Amino acid sequence: MRDINAGDIEPIAVGAWILGTGDGGSPYPGLLNMRCPYAEGRRERLMSPDHLADDDAVAAVSNHGAPLVGQERLTDNRNVVRAVESMEEFTVERFRAILSLEIGGDNAIQRMMAAAHRDQQGVDADGMGRAHPEAQMTSFAVGGLKP
Repeated sequence: MRDINAGDIEPIAVGAWILGTGDGGSPYPGLLNMRCPYAEGRRERLMSPDHLADDDAVAAVSNHGAPLVGQERLTDNRNVVRAVESMEEFTVERFRAILSLEIGGDNAIQRMMAAAHRDQQGVDADGMGRAHPEAQMTSFAVGGLKP
C-alpha cells in the first residue's frame, strides 16, 4: 500500500491523459478538485489489485458523456463520493476499494477523489488500460465475468 501525496497528483493526471490516448477529457478540472480533499488532510492510499480477495466488493467509478461539459464549470468534488455511497446503500455492502473504470483523463482522478474523501484505498488498475467511448468496452465485460 502506498499513500499518494499532493506532489503525486499532477504527474498521475498527466500520465493518465497520455495513457488514455488523449481521450477521457482533460484531467485538469479533476486535478483542481483534488486539491480540496488534500487541503483537508485526506489522502488516497493506493493498493495493488493482487491484495484484493476474490469476494471483495470494489466500486468502479467514472464520468460519462461529453467531457467538455465538465470543463465549463468545476463540478462539486464530492459528486463521485455520493455515487459510491448511494451504491453501497443500494447493495447494503461496503466497498473494500475504489477502481477507475478507465485510465483516460478525468476518470483516473475520479477514483482518487472518491478514495481520498472516503479515506479508502484506490486500486492501482482500471477496467481497460486506456480511455474508451462506452462502458461495456471494459475487460469486465469479457470472458463471462458477471457484476
